[in-house]
Amino acid sequence: MLEIVWTTSKRLTFQSSGEEIKTDDLHRKTENHLFKWIDEALIEEIRMVDSKHERVAQVITKFEERVMEKVKSEMPRVEHQMSEKLKEKGGLEIARVAHEMKHKLKIATVAMVVVGAIVGIWTSLSV
Repeated sequence: MLEIVWTTSKRLTFQSSGEEIKTDDLHRKTENHLFKWIDEALIEEIRMVDSKHERVAQVITKFEERVMEKVKSEMPRVEHQMSEKLKEKGGLEIARVAHEMKHKLKIATVAMVVVGAIVGIWTSLSV
């Protein structure tokens, strides 16, 4: 068993306690055994990441559903607001055009009166 010992020079040292590790024990572990342990650790890590990925995917799916519900619930309100604004702008535009037309009609009426007066004066002078 290894114990961690702090020395006065603030260096970390490992000290073996109990039964000594024989060098034969180290040589008995083959590369295949080491790689098998690493493979198992990698597989376990992949499983953990896969489960985390699955949870994140579920959270994203729920978030998408909530956003879509919110959008669907807001659509009628937004459409109503847009139609009201369009009606308001359309009404304002109609009022503006009507005002311009009245102004132009006044000018045309005055012009017709002036032309009529000129024609009346000219005909009275010619006779």
